[in-house]
Amino acid sequence: MEKKLKLPALGLAAGATLALLAARGERDMRMSAVEKYFVNRPGHAANVARHALDLVARTPIEKGEAYLDVGCGTGAAAREVAARFGLRVTGVDIDPAQIAEAARGLAQPNLTFLTMDATRLAFPNASFDVVATSKATHHIPDWERAIAEMARVLRPGGHLIYSDLVLPVAPRQLPSSSRLEAVAKRHGLIEVYRARSFAVLDLIWRKSGS
Repeated sequence: MEKKLKLPALGLAAGATLALLAARGERDMRMSAVEKYFVNRPGHAANVARHALDLVARTPIEKGEAYLDVGCGTGAAAREVAARFGLRVTGVDIDPAQIAEAARGLAQPNLTFLTMDATRLAFPNASFDVVATSKATHHIPDWERAIAEMARVLRPGGHLIYSDLVLPVAPRQLPSSSRLEAVAKRHGLIEVYRARSFAVLDLIWRKSGS
């Protein structure tokens, strides 16, 4: 079971981030220029990529399977996943500038970047074997709809990898432990892995069916 954390235990940086996002209400939660400066730094991008590789390695993947990275930013994690595991990777982000930056990197035949809204994914049902999202849903006002879309495009038996800032209790526009569990249940997502580090919750769900 996940340990319930009090807000002071989350640390000043995480607490400040969540407070700022809560204050934004239902407005567009795309990153500001200041947020991009910190998130797009090479060191941070490398850490995000390493974490993504660790989580992907916990799923029963096979070379050539289809992988979707929702909220891919400048594509650091998507590139590493494509290179390391040989998956057919698609990275999507609502911010055209982030996608343009991702596309500037070295071309890979199994890697595609697209500008796309996570709440309206332009893919048929059951298109992907693995769907992943990292530090993205707390920027999305209708994050529950975004997860519903990720579940829709995930094939039965596939895995949804989720990592984000999550509190046991949070304002409705931010992910909370209880609402994540409810959303997962509604969309047939069965938890197979869970880990927490301060305010960050990592989850891997398997979609019911085969």
